[in-house]
Amino acid sequence: MVTGTPGYQRFLAQLKRRGVFRAAALYGTAAFVAIEGADLVFPRLAFPEWTVTLVVWVALVGFPIALLLAWKYERTPEGMRSTDPAQTIELDAIASQPKRMRWPAGIAALIGIVLLGLAAWWTLTRTGPGSRDYDSIAVLPFANLSGDPANDSFGDGLAEELINALAGVEDLKVAGRTSSFALRDQNLDLRAIGDTLGVETVVEGSVRRSEDRVRITAQLIDAETGFQLWSEEYDRDMTDIFLVQEELASSIVGAMLPRLGGDSEELYRGGTSDLEAWDLYVAGRQKWYTRSVPLLWEAVDDFEAAVARDPDFALGWSGLADAIDGLAYRDARAQALVPRAKMAAQRAVLLDPDLAEGWASWGVLAFEADRDWTTAELALKRAVALKPSYAWARASLGDMLRLQGRVQEAIEQQRMALELDPLSPQSHSTLGLSLLVARQWDEARTQYEASAASGGETGALPTFMTSGAEMGLTADEIAEHAVSFARVMGASDPEGVRVLGPALAGGSLDEELVASARESVATLIADGVLTLQLIAGLYTKLGDHDTALDWLETLTGGGSLSAGIVGVDPALDPLRGNPRMQALMDELGLPNGYDPAADTYEPEGTL
Repeated sequence: MVTGTPGYQRFLAQLKRRGVFRAAALYGTAAFVAIEGADLVFPRLAFPEWTVTLVVWVALVGFPIALLLAWKYERTPEGMRSTDPAQTIELDAIASQPKRMRWPAGIAALIGIVLLGLAAWWTLTRTGPGSRDYDSIAVLPFANLSGDPANDSFGDGLAEELINALAGVEDLKVAGRTSSFALRDQNLDLRAIGDTLGVETVVEGSVRRSEDRVRITAQLIDAETGFQLWSEEYDRDMTDIFLVQEELASSIVGAMLPRLGGDSEELYRGGTSDLEAWDLYVAGRQKWYTRSVPLLWEAVDDFEAAVARDPDFALGWSGLADAIDGLAYRDARAQALVPRAKMAAQRAVLLDPDLAEGWASWGVLAFEADRDWTTAELALKRAVALKPSYAWARASLGDMLRLQGRVQEAIEQQRMALELDPLSPQSHSTLGLSLLVARQWDEARTQYEASAASGGETGALPTFMTSGAEMGLTADEIAEHAVSFARVMGASDPEGVRVLGPALAGGSLDEELVASARESVATLIADGVLTLQLIAGLYTKLGDHDTALDWLETLTGGGSLSAGIVGVDPALDPLRGNPRMQALMDELGLPNGYDPAADTYEPEGTL
């Protein structure tokens, strides 16, 4: 018998005798399993987040109660009864046992306590579903479950309008429509989608449209964990579609972060109560995004029909302005429609002074058609202020700044646009052009290659021809890009333009080669596949400065919304010292080349 056992050892022996160590081990392990199970299963069952928190606090409060009950009661063959007081000799015997017999119970109890503490700490403080603020989101195209392909555009339009609504929420980064829709049918998991688009949450859903009814299902998901943060199903009359849109946007914002929440009327603007007008608008927007000349003509008709049905449809007027602008930029035959576009943009703003789309439309036309820099800057900055995640407005603001020689500001805005819409060929090419003007050749090439890879060949390939040598392309690479451009544009003899490669690579004094290259350019002109600026750039690179200036001087008569780039296009730098070029730039109100010394703006960074 051991005598003189220290008091703390007797206390530990008492805990072991009464089963408190065993209770702590079993309770802690069971609580850990319960908390982690609730954390995993409850969100998938769409239970409120507070139910997981409730499980944690019940487990924490129950722990001391379980230990107290273990101390006070013991299980016997006759049932539960109060534990008899221990005799000193009994406690001394337990305390005198070898360590290998005494320690396991204490270690098991410690493990149980640690498991309970870790589960509680992780669940209450982790940055998981519902326990943190989310500030970025992507909306994927809504799946069409109707069985009718004609309803594909309805689901796309619903997702697109949700993107536009969320883009107006302060402090919320919203992935651009082009990038979100580019992931359609790629079978990527949510984590890959989140990584690709740089967002924390993803909205996915489906629509089933049948005659006058529509069923919409939507869910908000944590892209990192796959946990469902919110879900809802709407089964309504088609006449209620606009109310459903408002409910969707408000519910999603509220589920992401209470401080982002706002009145749904602040999220959706410029809409219509005419369902057919809305369908026409959605169809027009889908065609506008393609930037295809034939589809842009159709888009103009769609928007005209939409505003004819509802003359107060502000978004419809903005769409009409954008469609005409995109068409006139690419097809000189649409130049006569530009005054109609200006009126449409102004009408959109008058109908809804807080409509970002209307301000963006007005701003783009102000600098492209009128070179009214003051109006353009005010309008585009107003659009960005109203919708910070409106990628097209930021890219357009960058275009306007670049044309004035404010290239560093342009790069900042267009980096933000690319961050918002990373899979958009336009986002890559607009940033690429600003980098080209800033003589950042390597990064410019990277952006143009990304644009071409994502479907922006018509913007990237011409630049590879006129500025490929500066970007480090070989003669063979320039030749391949020239042939690709001719094929994409439907030229009569694509292989015949291969001669442009060595001629545009620079340094060639072979008169026969240069003459063949000029003939190739003349063929492309006859095919009608070259813009005035590209014609001038090609002739400049081939050393025929007078012919290049002859073509540039036709810009003074109007007819080209893309004329502004000639002021800073590095491909035209060999012309800058010519008095004809200076006179032309003065007449157009453009800078005669980019002056890095005067461009002292320092970009502030990304979103």
